Amino acid sequence: MRATPIPNGVLLPRRRWREMGVSSARLAGDEFARPLPGMLTPRAAPAWFTDVASAVQTVLIPGAVLSHTTAAALYGIPVPIDADNGVGLLVRRRDPRSGRRRLSLFAPQNDPDAPPLADLSLDRPGGKHPALTLLLPHLHCRVPPDSRATAGRNVTVHRMEPGMTRCHDGLTLSAPAELLVELALTLEHDEVVIAIDHVLGPNSALGPTSHESVGQALEKYRGRPGYRSVSRALADAREGVESPGETRTRLLVTRAGFPEPIPNLRVRDPDKGVNRRIDNAYAALQIGIEYDGDIHRSKSAWREEHARRDSLESLGWTLRRLTAADIREPARFLSALRRTFLAADAPAPPESAWRGPAGQALRRPQARPRARPRARSRSRPT
Repeated sequence: MRATPIPNGVLLPRRRWREMGVSSARLAGDEFARPLPGMLTPRAAPAWFTDVASAVQTVLIPGAVLSHTTAAALYGIPVPIDADNGVGLLVRRRDPRSGRRRLSLFAPQNDPDAPPLADLSLDRPGGKHPALTLLLPHLHCRVPPDSRATAGRNVTVHRMEPGMTRCHDGLTLSAPAELLVELALTLEHDEVVIAIDHVLGPNSALGPTSHESVGQALEKYRGRPGYRSVSRALADAREGVESPGETRTRLLVTRAGFPEPIPNLRVRDPDKGVNRRIDNAYAALQIGIEYDGDIHRSKSAWREEHARRDSLESLGWTLRRLTAADIREPARFLSALRRTFLAADAPAPPESAWRGPAGQALRRPQARPRARPRARSRSRPT
């Protein structure tokens, strides 16, 4: 007898799969993943993360608000790649049915030798790709304090006072300011700075905003848990930043004692007649710092980067480059940057600022400020 065909990209309750003719033995096997209690999706062509998140607030806990790193991922705000079982690794790809780019449960494997994301055929519906892996991230939502709703082990339910919300991609999420406070309660300081940099940056899906407007939106949270942490992160955030690597670089060099660079300075290329951007720049010294993420490993990106840097260097710029490995072990990069400053007759911090105990401190992200003890928590995960 022919096996029941499995449709791609769907998330259905077990009862619905059985009604379609899928046997209990198949449902219990490795052919299906179970992102939520009682709900299954095919591993080879899973449902979208958006669909999983929607099921939380429409099926499991009607009326729940998606929050914390779940809302951040849906907004496109960067979160740590090791947070909540890989939610920060999820990428957007084209939905062949709607044509829209949606957040997929497929993500690049954590393999330094895997092809860069730009080289992967992510737009093909279904099928397995050797450089992709299926992730089932942990989700977060919030409900009123008196709610007793639960949604299984893969969903943290925060019992909180009602807050501001926003409709995004058909889902009800914590509003951006509310979300930043939530992230400040759960993430380290540097990760919150990265989130705010993104909100202030040109790649944000939330629309144009400014440092001042974010500060004004956060004022309503004064005195609440998380306000102190998010305010400290806002003080370190800057407009015009395009990637988490640029944020980490800026925080690293300033903590090491260098002046604060200008994010994404635009320099006119007289030959091409276009603006060339420098990730972090010291305009008066014509010294630039470029963060090389994995996306630069693709052939086309490498060629473009080579041409851009050659043009900048022909205008008199000196470029220092670093990778994620230099963020973790910054001594080599900081010493090279120091020599570049000295060659330009500019003052530079001593190497002792990143050697020994000082270097150990630079390798660790700054922790968020400790909250004052409270009689009762406003957020209690279940």
